Amino acid sequence: MNPKYLILLVLAAMLCCGGCTNTRYIIDSKTVARQHDMRAHRTGVNAGDALANVLNLIISGTLNTGFEVAQSDRAFKRIRIVNESSDSLFVNMVTDIVWKEDGYCDIMGIVLPPISTQSLLVPYPAAYNVYFHTPSSQEEKLEIRTDSKYRNFKLKPGMTILNPEVQE
Repeated sequence: MNPKYLILLVLAAMLCCGGCTNTRYIIDSKTVARQHDMRAHRTGVNAGDALANVLNLIISGTLNTGFEVAQSDRAFKRIRIVNESSDSLFVNMVTDIVWKEDGYCDIMGIVLPPISTQSLLVPYPAAYNVYFHTPSSQEEKLEIRTDSKYRNFKLKPGMTILNPEVQE
């Protein structure tokens, strides 16, 4: 096989597989359905943008005018929740963003095994209150914003405690 084709094939596989979100560790059926619905909506918007750009390119080439890329506003962002503890982590993410009038874009029922990662599709921009705990720790709260530059959010028990010596 030609090395150029092999490199292109590997890059295409990395692009396709690296961009995937899954619902492997989500146990709440409503959240799983919402993740699939948001993914389908995002794919439809991206396909529509690509089609509009191809048509715009053809029309601008035919009329001999300048070509400008048409792009709709960004509505979603892919983030990763990482469990850095040596125990299972129970995570619930609550927001005030509504999805299609059938409820909030809350992500409930994530059960992350030790040292594992869950990729999620979340609205952009949004703020999430993330509640997490292990079976042997107290529940902690952390706020994350999807409009920040970060995509990976690493969670471990005790990370939000300001003074670990003084616990109730």
